[in-house]
Amino acid sequence: MGARSGFPQNVVTGRDNIGNGRAAGQRPDEVLGVSPYVEGPDRLLRLTRAAYDTTALQRDRRFGTLGYNTLVGLSAFTWDASLHKVFKINEQHQITFRFEAFNWLNHTALGNPNANLASGNFGRITGLTVQPRNIQFGLKYNF
Repeated sequence: MGARSGFPQNVVTGRDNIGNGRAAGQRPDEVLGVSPYVEGPDRLLRLTRAAYDTTALQRDRRFGTLGYNTLVGLSAFTWDASLHKVFKINEQHQITFRFEAFNWLNHTALGNPNANLASGNFGRITGLTVQPRNIQFGLKYNF
């Protein structure tokens, strides 16, 4: 069984606001009083642009005030199971049968949403962190 909290996430502007030639890692200003998380019928839309401001950054050519890794992604839960049976043929020979199921309850574990404000998919979850159910069988002959 495995359970984890969400991974930390960093919101970035995706633009070179200060003119140093590097758009990577520049963060926006936080809009106070606005929650960055979206609650609604679309489970894949997790963040809102209204919680961040980039207009003052571009005008004043400065870094944003938002901290590093201020958001937390979604948590995940998985449960793996296995069965093993040893069949003795004689004193020196045996066959081992294995049945293994990974994420056997088939829980969906969504990844972090896109946190680049310059992206058209900002706030949308586009991937998984855990693969769907996977089942395998094994047979081993020991002599």
